Amino acid sequence: MVRKKEAHQAKGGPGRSGALRRVPCLGPLDPAILLRLQRKARMGQHRRGDILFREGAVCNEIVVITKGTVKVYRLSDEGRQQTLSILGAGDCFCLAPSFHEARYPGTAQCLTDVRVLTLGRAQCGSLLRDAPELAAGVIRCLCHREAAMAVLLETVSARQVQGRLVRVLLDLARSRGFSTDQGVLLDAGLTHDELAGCIGTAREVISRALEQLQREGLVRLGRRRLVLLDLPRLKEILAARRPPKTALR
Repeated sequence: MVRKKEAHQAKGGPGRSGALRRVPCLGPLDPAILLRLQRKARMGQHRRGDILFREGAVCNEIVVITKGTVKVYRLSDEGRQQTLSILGAGDCFCLAPSFHEARYPGTAQCLTDVRVLTLGRAQCGSLLRDAPELAAGVIRCLCHREAAMAVLLETVSARQVQGRLVRVLLDLARSRGFSTDQGVLLDAGLTHDELAGCIGTAREVISRALEQLQREGLVRLGRRRLVLLDLPRLKEILAARRPPKTALR
């Protein structure tokens, strides 16, 4: 759902209670359980460009974003970035690796100034025993992440560049967009390089595709800001370029 920017700014960033309550697997918890988590959580602030963690490091905590935008990416053997996800306020990540002390599957970098809460793996593990509803919530979150990875794979492998770009823009509009008089504003700090990383192509290709969309009156480009002017027409482009489904045998 596209949010109203004015209302979001008026409310300000969420505190610890609000941030944890907005995480899908934590929100339904009993208030007493949630209070225990709030007291144990650590608050941290980071600047745009900071690395929260690097691919391959041992994961021993869960991270909740309370303000700002973070991208999680992996590097190919050739050194090209492939963005796995763009996350913002209320998003929680590192759920799966933290529960079995695996390694981070990607590198997390701040696209804007960011504020986060971190919860230790041991703290969350003890709560799983006390709050079965937390375990159910974690499973739901992991299922959503698995579905998102399937969409990412389909987007990168089965579409032409413009279709892949439109898919990413519409996803960002739904999750990170703000409704304005001109259209839906994406101000997550994304550069052309970062958009290229989202769909597995080069910056120059993204620049040409965005300029084409701007000539068609579908987007307006700005410095680290992008306005989607016509969501219905962008959705039509996506539907028209959807690859055919292969029948299962």
